Amino acid sequence: MNITDFELAVEEKILARGIKYFADDTVADLWEQSPNHYCAVVEGSIRYDVEIYIGTDGEILHHCCDCPYDWGEFCKHEVAVLLAIRKHLEQATVLKQQGHKQGLRSLLSAKSKDDLVNLLYELAIDYDLRKDVVFRLVNYEE
Repeated sequence: MNITDFELAVEEKILARGIKYFADDTVADLWEQSPNHYCAVVEGSIRYDVEIYIGTDGEILHHCCDCPYDWGEFCKHEVAVLLAIRKHLEQATVLKQQGHKQGLRSLLSAKSKDDLVNLLYELAIDYDLRKDVVFRLVNYEE
């Protein structure tokens, strides 16, 4: 099954719960461990770790969650993470298409200061660049 239509393989009740988890932003952290290998933290009744491998063609090759659910192929945490991954991939595609039309400087210039601060902060966290960013900000000369 594919990231574009995985919902077809998910029990209706679990799909609804996963969609709610995704909508409620319970996917607290999502990162690409290596190409097409995603890891996530989902804040449910407790913290759950989810791991998803996706092929270059979008096929879901492997998925696992450390929750105790074993009634079907996917749990609600995996559904929420798959939705988050799909959103991430869709946004990356749009940005890539826009990036070909516009340069990075022009894309950044169109954003508000708050958006840029949030983006920089997220990138610093995601790529463990906090110390580097702080160092450069402290030593930055205009």
